[in-house]
Amino acid sequence: MNTNIIHVGLDVDDTQYHGSALDKNTGEVIEFKCRPTLKGLLGQLDKVSQYFPGRILKLCYEASYIGYTLQRDLAAKGYHCDVVAPTSIPSPRSKQIKTDRIDATQLVQFYANGLLTCVSIPEAELERDRDLMRSRQQLLQQQTALRKHLQALLRRNGLHYRMQTQYKTHWTKHHYAWLARTIETTSGSLKVNLELLLRQLKGLDGILTEYEQQIEALAKTPRYEKPVQALTCYKGIKNIFALTMITEIGDVKRFSHPRQLASWIGMDIREYSSGGKHQRFGITKHGNHYLRTAFVEANQRGYRTTRISKDLKARRAHSAPEFIAIADRCLRRMSSKGNRLLLAGKHPNKVKVACAREMIGFVWESLNLAAE
Repeated sequence: MNTNIIHVGLDVDDTQYHGSALDKNTGEVIEFKCRPTLKGLLGQLDKVSQYFPGRILKLCYEASYIGYTLQRDLAAKGYHCDVVAPTSIPSPRSKQIKTDRIDATQLVQFYANGLLTCVSIPEAELERDRDLMRSRQQLLQQQTALRKHLQALLRRNGLHYRMQTQYKTHWTKHHYAWLARTIETTSGSLKVNLELLLRQLKGLDGILTEYEQQIEALAKTPRYEKPVQALTCYKGIKNIFALTMITEIGDVKRFSHPRQLASWIGMDIREYSSGGKHQRFGITKHGNHYLRTAFVEANQRGYRTTRISKDLKARRAHSAPEFIAIADRCLRRMSSKGNRLLLAGKHPNKVKVACAREMIGFVWESLNLAAE
């Protein structure tokens, strides 16, 4: 045990920073609070250093809205700071009082005893690229919600696209033209409402198109070109899913085995086994939902056949043979497993998730090869 370390737990919010410094050797605790600024925090840390002369401070705080900004600022000032995963913090059942001061004290106790899991800190550029992908995902959800609202409004007023035109596909050029003609035939508040909603929807469509253009350009940069080529060899993975996986995973080397990556994504199998009885359920879903969604979406129907489409052949044109070999092994594995499960009567959604879990191992292998 290193006796030269003072552990410091920080509870951060918009109004105040609360801190608790612990000397594990003696059990002495020093509590402090300051304004929620770097300058105020550094002033308090200087006082802690003076109280414990010649000792090294190790700080931690819970991952929150503040992100990694505080960690990077403290690291630039020479402090060791960890960001703690909120799900790893134990919560006592008998806890009846919760304050920022108590939270900081409990956090430093857990931290000093090694009971917490620290989050991997991504590079600032990688984090910005990841935020770009996540922002697009948020806008997609807004687009979906707006489309559902507009469809419901039309149906409530007796306007049915499929019944009136015999076309089955929505949100095509023909559908938008029908919407424009239909709005012209309405009047009053309904017309105003439909016009505003359609204008907002078209605005979202335009913004999403710009996002996709920026993502396509990002995929061709030297930083991502090789790993993107490694992942776009897979059936069902194009540039958007490839960049989502790359930016969300970050440094793939921190996962020594694909099982660790699957667990981090939240695709482990839930299990409750005791007294010689074994019970297994669905996936845990306790992980990165952006990655989980990307892997499941990449396996919507591609596992049903091993046929290579023209589009996939074009994506593989500039990829290294070793990347293509891994993708082919993955495709054969998923096709075999997926069709076997379908013939066994499994629900298609369960088959997609099972194939997504299989794909994780191959993606892990491809990204490790691309990182060499």
